[in-house]
Amino acid sequence: MCWGVLGRVVSVSGLEAEVEVGGAVIRALVAMEGLNPGDVVLVHAGVVLEKVDREDVLRNLSVYYDLMKYHYVFNGIPEEEASSRAREDLVKLATELGVPADEVLRSIQEGVEPPGREGGKRPPEVPEGAFSVEYTVQLAETDYLQVMHYTNYMRVCERAFMALLREVGLSYTRLIHEYGVFIPTVEVSAKIKSPARMDNTLRVYVWVEEIGRKHIKYRCVVENKATGRVSADVVHVAVCTDTAITSSHEIPEDLRTALSRYLITSSSS
Repeated sequence: MCWGVLGRVVSVSGLEAEVEVGGAVIRALVAMEGLNPGDVVLVHAGVVLEKVDREDVLRNLSVYYDLMKYHYVFNGIPEEEASSRAREDLVKLATELGVPADEVLRSIQEGVEPPGREGGKRPPEVPEGAFSVEYTVQLAETDYLQVMHYTNYMRVCERAFMALLREVGLSYTRLIHEYGVFIPTVEVSAKIKSPARMDNTLRVYVWVEEIGRKHIKYRCVVENKATGRVSADVVHVAVCTDTAITSSHEIPEDLRTALSRYLITSSSS
């Protein structure tokens, strides 16, 4: 899910489209193919980024509700009234998008697990056997709304991977001082799915998807225990190098063997 504003396409003309956003019609550049009037889209900085299906619409509206409620609370509105105002804003936006208000309201009911989930079970994205740790969101990791900044998910995932390394007996310290190698991240792919706020407890699942001759690919799914939703899904690719990070090295056999405990490929999950 990209961050942007939800809107409904009114008309399309070549590389431009008219999009209804918040009751106003704006002109936006089109950065995708197959756009049609009536489509619900994400708009950012005057550009239509992508079409949004029903599931993503509900997910985005749920995020919108969370942010509006926190905005009201942050400005001194009592929580009950803040919830009421945020629901009113949500219904108004849902109506503009052509989404049934009752369906949207059901999706944000507090304390209800997401579809397909039961209390205490891991998210469906997480395979059996994945390693996990808990982490509490710190004030310094949040923005002015006290929502965790997206860049900090990468740091949280790296901490989880470091914990996994310690679990299998090969901490970063041992890799550096005993094996003379380092494993810096060279590629990251992330999807931010729902907000996490200051003092929320996160359950960070991590497992290895691939061990190459010189690289390791690992994936993290970050679940917000306060909401029962997945906040982020992040894939890292790390390369084994010397400690000066000047040349790549083959992964030590001890590390390969240790990580195989948490090697879970798509075919085995």
